[in-house]
Amino acid sequence: MPKKNRSSKSGALPVRVQLIIGALVFAAIAGVLFVRFLQSPRGNVFLLDLGFDDRYETVQRTLDTELKTALHDLGLHKNLQEKSSPITIGGRKAHRWDWSTKLARSQSVIRVNLALTEAVHRAGGAVRSSKEEPGGGLTLDVGSRKHTTHHIRILRAQVAAEEPRREEAGATGRPGKIALVIDDFGYRTDDLVEKFMEMDIPLTVSVIPTLRHSKDLVRQATEKGKQAILHLPMEAESFTSEVAPVLTSMSDAEIASLVERYLEETPGVTGVNNHLGSIATQDARVMKAVLGVLAPHELFFFDSLTSNKSIAYNTARRLGVPAARNDLFIDTETEDQRIVEARLNRLVDLAKTRGYAIGIGHPRPWTYDAIQAWREKARDSDIELVFLSQLAE
Repeated sequence: MPKKNRSSKSGALPVRVQLIIGALVFAAIAGVLFVRFLQSPRGNVFLLDLGFDDRYETVQRTLDTELKTALHDLGLHKNLQEKSSPITIGGRKAHRWDWSTKLARSQSVIRVNLALTEAVHRAGGAVRSSKEEPGGGLTLDVGSRKHTTHHIRILRAQVAAEEPRREEAGATGRPGKIALVIDDFGYRTDDLVEKFMEMDIPLTVSVIPTLRHSKDLVRQATEKGKQAILHLPMEAESFTSEVAPVLTSMSDAEIASLVERYLEETPGVTGVNNHLGSIATQDARVMKAVLGVLAPHELFFFDSLTSNKSIAYNTARRLGVPAARNDLFIDTETEDQRIVEARLNRLVDLAKTRGYAIGIGHPRPWTYDAIQAWREKARDSDIELVFLSQLAE
């Protein structure tokens, strides 16, 4: 029999199958984009307004960072007063931040309003109300569409208070000092970790205990001229640690035993800071138990300030344990190198004004690139980079 001629399209899929495959690919891409959106600052705000009350503090932290950056840029951070008011979100206890600061008579309230509004939008949030006050002040409520995270009052300063007394590092001729801490080492060793270890600046690396690479990274940090500290897992509200954390339900003896074991797992560390810990660092008994272990080892404690209600730093100072606390998370909720650089510049401003500043980052490519790009500006700004231990007191 003669063979039938095969069509050149005999191997093509039926149109219906092609349409189904196309729809599945589109759905998969849309699903990935939607998940990324939910993990973004704007996505957290969206979820909070949908009733996911556990996102309140995440939204609040993001707004906190952007608003304080704006206040620094405006020069309004020097007189900032912070208080908290207890509130209930759904059935969950939380707190709202109440801020107040003074606006010089020469400053434009419109410019301040625009800058703070832009900061809120960068964080994915919403300005719930904005009202100019008699005398040229400003009051804002910001957060999500349904919840207020910050109540901000900008008061117009009187003539006598227009130029507050400043005790700036620059005025004394001393350079401001900045310590950079890179958290969450221990999970891996790769080219990026090696790059951080090879940076020729006094970097402090914080290592989570008991992970596969923890001991080696403490040793490597010491050999590379870095400072290593223990990144102590502690109980948190919204996140869980893969390494057993210090819990508020533990006895003092259990806490001391766990901290001692983690110090044995990371020989050579010079201090300790909290990994997570938004619950544990609010508990005076827990912090006394932790700090009681550090004192005999002559280790300092660095409060990462994962909660605005943390008492860890003040407790350490009262007990005579050298301590320091975080000023800014430089790479929270962003993968944008430019944003990280802007936050590093904020540390420069703070160091010039107060004499020192401390920032926390993480081993991420955009954080490494931002530090590399920023360090020249820091040097030109007469800023001295130091180890964290040099700022613990």
